[in-house]
Amino acid sequence: MRSSRRYLQTMVLALAWLLLSGCAVVSVKQHTADDAAIARRADVLSSGKLSTDATTSLAAAGLDSGACTRDPAPCVQQLRAAVPVEAWLATAAELQLARLQSDKEAQATGAPLRTQLAADAARWSYAYLFLTPRTPEQRVFESRQQRVLAIYNRAVELLAQATFEASRAEGGVGSSPVRVGELETTVVLHGFEASQLGTQPDELLASDTLGFDNLRAVYRRDGFGSSLVAVYPRPQRDPDQAQVAYRDTRYLPVTVTVRFPGDSLDAVLASRQLRVDAYNPYRIDSETIAGRTVPLAANFSAAYGVWLARSDLAKLSLASLLKPRQSTVFKPRVYLNQPYDPDKRVIVLVHGLASSPEAWVNLANELLGDDELRDQYQVWQVFYPTNLGLLASRQSIDAALQATFRHYDPDGDDAASRDAVLVGHSMGGVIARLLVSDSGERVLDASLASFSPEQTARLRQEPLVRGLTVFAPMPQVGRVVFMAAPHRGAGVADGWALRVVRKLIGLPFEVLRETAELAQRADVDEQALQKVGFRKGRPPTGPDDLSPTSWFMRITAGVPMEPGLPFHTIVGRKDPALPLAQSSDGYVPYASAHLDGAVSELAITSGHSVQETPQAIIELRRILREDERAHAKP
Repeated sequence: MRSSRRYLQTMVLALAWLLLSGCAVVSVKQHTADDAAIARRADVLSSGKLSTDATTSLAAAGLDSGACTRDPAPCVQQLRAAVPVEAWLATAAELQLARLQSDKEAQATGAPLRTQLAADAARWSYAYLFLTPRTPEQRVFESRQQRVLAIYNRAVELLAQATFEASRAEGGVGSSPVRVGELETTVVLHGFEASQLGTQPDELLASDTLGFDNLRAVYRRDGFGSSLVAVYPRPQRDPDQAQVAYRDTRYLPVTVTVRFPGDSLDAVLASRQLRVDAYNPYRIDSETIAGRTVPLAANFSAAYGVWLARSDLAKLSLASLLKPRQSTVFKPRVYLNQPYDPDKRVIVLVHGLASSPEAWVNLANELLGDDELRDQYQVWQVFYPTNLGLLASRQSIDAALQATFRHYDPDGDDAASRDAVLVGHSMGGVIARLLVSDSGERVLDASLASFSPEQTARLRQEPLVRGLTVFAPMPQVGRVVFMAAPHRGAGVADGWALRVVRKLIGLPFEVLRETAELAQRADVDEQALQKVGFRKGRPPTGPDDLSPTSWFMRITAGVPMEPGLPFHTIVGRKDPALPLAQSSDGYVPYASAHLDGAVSELAITSGHSVQETPQAIIELRRILREDERAHAKP
């Protein structure tokens, strides 16, 4: 009996197994929300593996993912009849990029297979985006479209670099057509002047692969195309123009797209031709492609970051300040942080003592990254030696800026030549005040007050003396912002540490020779020179002039700024518990930084490097928007 029952149970189990063996058994496993989101977003770009969408499409066609990654072509053919057109095109694009990333032969830079796979990935992606029944707008919230756009942008980056390499042997960028592997490539430039792209770049860097230390944010614009940095060689200047003031940026941001000829899906997929379009992202933010206006991708921080990383400006600044033997004067330079635009007004940044444009690293980046301000302004940064006296620095910076305006706008009728915003930090703020002041004969008279009538008569006619002491406001400037500027000097300049540094500061032989020749012509002795700030026959330096008791502070104290010129003050306040009038940023007391008549004044809890604080940058952006409204066309 027991054996019969056991036999019956065995037969029932066997029958159940036979009945269920043809059925799939589904089990459920609960994932965390984070794991589910990661799995949903994973694809060939983020994880190196095919996305869930791609593996689902391949499974629906009975295809093996691994085999299709190794050889996409036959799988792509079979997929066309097995899945909807959008799934087919998206999976094909992802397979091409997966093959490229997994194949060692394809990974080699310049390899024909690399170029071909990148072109195929871009072509399939392009077909998905523009040649399916549904429009990109109808799929705007779908993760698949975002994935395909990312694949397209990555493929375009690789194609742009391949085109760049191929163009070296065929006449440089702009020459068309360019043979890239088996592809015939046409290159079209948009928004660039011929002079900006007249030479072959040394490098073409992928912006989104670059990371920067000490840059608080990287400002991008999401969109169609790949963001690159074109690095150009140093210009071969005529020896007679070695000290030319203006410096075009050698680091150009470029947005690149790729298009394929043909109006139908089959025509695009069969084409062996392509068109590479390179855009200036500062001038062009969208393009019409396949009958649709699409936003173009851009990276506004990468080119700026590469320039700062490779410039060695801080090292050059210290060398110019403390180098004991300098045969010639290091003259100021005006660096353009983007290609010159005649329709955008200029923001001029002037750094302080022992500093360089690196002092503005985050402030300038924030301005370049602000969509509204970027549409209205362009940024110029002045780099100058801080060992010279402030009157000499004012004269040389004024000359450099005037030369720059004349070079880019000889007729002076561009919007860029009017109503510039001048921003000066620390000692640069004192110089900025002089750049918008009218000295008349006041500074000249005060400078000559200690000399005899005969010496005064001779010195008054000296071009060197008049060039330093007689000046007028820059006509191109329409607003000024002072940041931690010691208009009445800084007591720290007389402290023992800075007194030691002041003794170590060297002046160029050229300056010393001109000064000695001037003293000889005017028959001026060393005792008389001491009364105008000289020490042992040496003219005063920038740090000397920052002393509250210096000759410079005495003779420039009453020099008025241009009447009606709007100006703003931003000061640092190290200890907010102190009353504002008694406060200081650690170097510059509030009493020295304050100027009556400012349109606005903001005190920020900060040390002397107030220009790099988020609060100061926000305030500058507010001021610039106020300035923008003041100059808006009715």
